[in-house]
Amino acid sequence: MSTSLRTKLTFSTGLITVVLLALITVSFMYANVIPSAHQLLRSATLLEHPRTLTSFTLVDHHNQPFTQADLQGKWHLLAYGFLNCADICPTTLMLLNRLQLRLQAEEQYQDIHLLFYTIDPGRDTVERLAEYVPFFGANIIGLKAAEAELVNGASKRFEHELGIRVKIETTRGEQGSYKVSHGVALYLIDPQGRLHAVFKPSVDPFGISHFNHEDLYHDYVLIRKFA
Repeated sequence: MSTSLRTKLTFSTGLITVVLLALITVSFMYANVIPSAHQLLRSATLLEHPRTLTSFTLVDHHNQPFTQADLQGKWHLLAYGFLNCADICPTTLMLLNRLQLRLQAEEQYQDIHLLFYTIDPGRDTVERLAEYVPFFGANIIGLKAAEAELVNGASKRFEHELGIRVKIETTRGEQGSYKVSHGVALYLIDPQGRLHAVFKPSVDPFGISHFNHEDLYHDYVLIRKFA
């Protein structure tokens, strides 16, 4: 092999090596500069592996069955609480309606269906749900456990799989009243009927939980972009 040819081969090999190193460096820098959805989220947690929900049968505020099949093909955002709740529950329902109206106005992922699940099915009848829930938004669907689900414990499995936290006092007060305590969260369910993300509220200096509309809107739109 001539000296000239050897020199050309050495130069070409060196040039290829330099180009490859440059590409690797740029790729590494790009991967570290462009944050993931997880890093950009403000109040939501995106599940790395969406959780499939076990079959269930609920009843909506129109007294119609609502099953896992009703989750298919649609995005749903589910809140939970009870109708005798004085503050966080009605505030959350108003927030859901505000979110949907903003998404419609800005034409951003408008195909969201809103659900409110009562954790106090003993007092929150279908009739009460039908009076209460539409007040906060015509497109919000109220849900409660069906009687059979209560008997066989399936509704508790539904709550457990989502991460719903509730405590109902067994001691009854005057006129059969009792205390209900619960956590606060919103659950985003994807078109495959899987738990996709969980939105957590902020807690103010007085220990009161509340959702921030801007954070909720930001995180929901971001999750949908990456979905």
